[in-house]
Amino acid sequence: MAMTSLRAVIAVAATLTFSSALAVDIQQEVFSARDKVMPALVHIQPVIKNYRTGELEKQAVVGSGVIFHADGYVVTNYHVAGKAERIICTLDDRELVPAQYIGGDPMTDIAVIKLNLDEYSGVITVAEFGDSDSVGVGQYVLAMGSPLSLSRSISAGVISTKDRYFSSDVRLPSGERTGRYNLWFQTDAAINPGNSGGPLVDLSGHVIGINSRATLFANNIGFAIPVNVVKKVTEEILANGKVTRSWIGLHCQALQELEAYFGTNRNNGVLISSIDPGSPAEKSFLKAGDIIMEVDGTPVSARFVEELPIFYGLIANHEPGSEIALKVLRDEQIYNFKVAARELGDLQGEVFECKGWGLTVKAITKQMQVENQLTDTLGVFVEGVKRVGLSDDGGLRRGDVIVRVGDEVLAGLNDFTKLYDRLTEQNLDKVFLTLKRSGATRFVVLPANRQEGGLLDEQ
Repeated sequence: MAMTSLRAVIAVAATLTFSSALAVDIQQEVFSARDKVMPALVHIQPVIKNYRTGELEKQAVVGSGVIFHADGYVVTNYHVAGKAERIICTLDDRELVPAQYIGGDPMTDIAVIKLNLDEYSGVITVAEFGDSDSVGVGQYVLAMGSPLSLSRSISAGVISTKDRYFSSDVRLPSGERTGRYNLWFQTDAAINPGNSGGPLVDLSGHVIGINSRATLFANNIGFAIPVNVVKKVTEEILANGKVTRSWIGLHCQALQELEAYFGTNRNNGVLISSIDPGSPAEKSFLKAGDIIMEVDGTPVSARFVEELPIFYGLIANHEPGSEIALKVLRDEQIYNFKVAARELGDLQGEVFECKGWGLTVKAITKQMQVENQLTDTLGVFVEGVKRVGLSDDGGLRRGDVIVRVGDEVLAGLNDFTKLYDRLTEQNLDKVFLTLKRSGATRFVVLPANRQEGGLLDEQ
């Protein structure tokens, strides 16, 4: 009995010793990873433009980034820097350095800025990118950044899942859709507003992701963009200033729950759920309910939602203007289609502030036409209406499309700005607008009851 007790004590002691040694090892790995990446961490303070209130507002926000290139290039989130008018960065030595926006990709929420090091006398540290494909669920990670403006912070956790999917219906804080072309790491390392753009780091001191999303509805759930996606996007931005993708106007859904109905085999085919009006897919006579079996002779599958970004990426990687061969299953028959790839244009148009009328408008891009179910890109899109102003008095709303000013039909933003400048200089009693709202035509008269410096010039 005494011997058994002694053995038990020895076993417990050995376990405690092993656990203590393991804790020390992990602690040393955390310190080592911290020391490799923290000097490359950047606290970003951009001043961004916001037009949604009907007037230009400049807002100071906070984000994070990490230096990834010896010339001072920093990767961050698009929603942090994509609409910045001015960017100030705080480096490891607490010196303030201005930065310039180089380019961004809202579809993956990645942006690149460049530090202006002309007057900086310090030495910058470059973080090393890892391989996100080698990351495993349960792996220890560190999230670095400036949560809630508390700069140079670290939180620790594990990878909760490495293939979280977000529908492209999800929008960034800056307004653009995102999520179609990549999956996301989910982690329980604390990620809060301000962490956006900061690095997610493994215990070897390699950046394996860029923190992007915090959730306000749950604890210990944050999301990061896998670094292999970041590598591809940053390389293209540095080479071309932007990311170019092809588009044919398809929207797809997971096939798993409909396999029996469509008579497909497991892991075979991509189901088309809808097609954008006027898109290359529609012009090639594809339709909802078709199942794409092959792309350029390569079998494709999206049985699960996590496989959809791979399919979308396969289409996007074609050269704009090239022809894509699709083998399609329709009504138990196989058909072959040729679809001309079109370049995915700007997601959001240029914005113009009409101070005198109390609203902001933007150019309508092809993507905005599709997203807002517009018949064409003619006119201008009302981005915001000032709460107290002529447009508010006249009944304009965000989302209206102004297609005519007086008797002048608008081809686009350029026509509108010229008319606006001309009319604000004239002593008119009123301005008559024709607009589209929810597919219907409406008429709006801007009242002339706030004159200062010209009939329509409101200060």
